[in-house]
Amino acid sequence: MGCDTSALATPAPVVELAQWLRSLRRRAGLSYRQMARQATLQSGQPVPHLRFFHAARGDRLPAWPVVQEYVRVCGGDERHAERLWKKAEAATAPPGTRPRHRRPVLPPQYICEPVELLDAMRALRFAHGNKTLRQLEATATENGVSFLPRSSLGAVLSGQRRPSKTLLLAFVRVCGGIEPGTPEARLWEQAWERADAYQRGLPAPTAGQLQQKGHAPKPRGAEQETVPLMEPEPAVCPSRPAKPSRWRHWVGRRLLHQATLPYPRSVTQHGN
Repeated sequence: MGCDTSALATPAPVVELAQWLRSLRRRAGLSYRQMARQATLQSGQPVPHLRFFHAARGDRLPAWPVVQEYVRVCGGDERHAERLWKKAEAATAPPGTRPRHRRPVLPPQYICEPVELLDAMRALRFAHGNKTLRQLEATATENGVSFLPRSSLGAVLSGQRRPSKTLLLAFVRVCGGIEPGTPEARLWEQAWERADAYQRGLPAPTAGQLQQKGHAPKPRGAEQETVPLMEPEPAVCPSRPAKPSRWRHWVGRRLLHQATLPYPRSVTQHGN
């Protein structure tokens, strides 16, 4: 009598994820074609129903964007889905290897590199409903002009280009409800300035420089504790040309010292 070894070869966390996805679809009362139609309306792009069908089969680990879209259409808990998917990903890693390392998402007051700013933007979008690019563009539209163009925002979130300061502030306002001029918005603005300085190879601005610009938070309560955190950041993430600039400064001082060394002797000879 034959035995189906495919189910035995599939790791248990993958099966657990598939079972949870199928139960989620049953509670929502949707067929795969209905899910595909809803996903098409939300994303503005055609979504095949077989994408959701294969994700819930349980024979292999589906991609995270597919699981995320599946859960969003059925109205499930995306955080719980993310925990199940990460558990399944760790179980499907080849023997002797570790799962892919994921950078921790930093609060804006600790950000000093462009990649850290990108991770924080993605996390903010995910934590507040993971709206589509079309929805974000429509929400940020005023008087017929959108501050979050779909093409520009898509290029930023995919890592193809860096955001402008205006786009970043509009993004945190739409995704996180962070209004401009508030202490939270100033923290994001400071994070953008440090990331921009890092990209240009310049030292990160200190808290004193930011305060002179009027960007530093007012020293009041918990906000006062965020200001000293910015002082040591140039040492934590120094810019690449820091060493050549110090070397050039040392050479300049050395040449200046050698050039001025003979002058006191010549003055003494004229005096005699």
